[in-house]
Amino acid sequence: MLYRTLALFGILFLVAACGFQPLYGRQTENAKVTYALDQTYILPIDGRVGQIVRNHLLDKVSPRSLPSNAAYQLQVRIREEKENLAIDRSNSSNRNNLTLRANYQLLDSTGKNIVYQGSAQAIASFNIVDSDFANLAAEKNAQKRSAIVLSEEIHRQLSVYFSR
Repeated sequence: MLYRTLALFGILFLVAACGFQPLYGRQTENAKVTYALDQTYILPIDGRVGQIVRNHLLDKVSPRSLPSNAAYQLQVRIREEKENLAIDRSNSSNRNNLTLRANYQLLDSTGKNIVYQGSAQAIASFNIVDSDFANLAAEKNAQKRSAIVLSEEIHRQLSVYFSR
């Protein structure tokens, strides 16, 4: 029992000595990540999927409110593609992949200079059935799922950029 306790404390000391810091911690140096994200204004994004992405980004980037004097502007452009994934014997598609691709630019407060740029992608699949209503509902659900994943990926990339 004493050996296990000593081993546990030894591991804890090693982990503490390695310099590990959580990305979003307020008590660490990376509180600058939270501050920089909070100073980012997300420009409107075209389309319904763009609205979903923007709303989730707003929740992640500046959950308290929109910044009054933003240091950065985030501009996002989204492209949506549908691809037939499975073809049955009657030569009709019964499963689709929905791919959302986003190219984004982090601009300075004037909106003229690019500070950082990147891209993100999210893929969701949905089944095609005989009901048009079910197909529409499945496609909308895939759009929403992809939009959420896309916004999380953009948020993650921005966090890593600001942590440098």
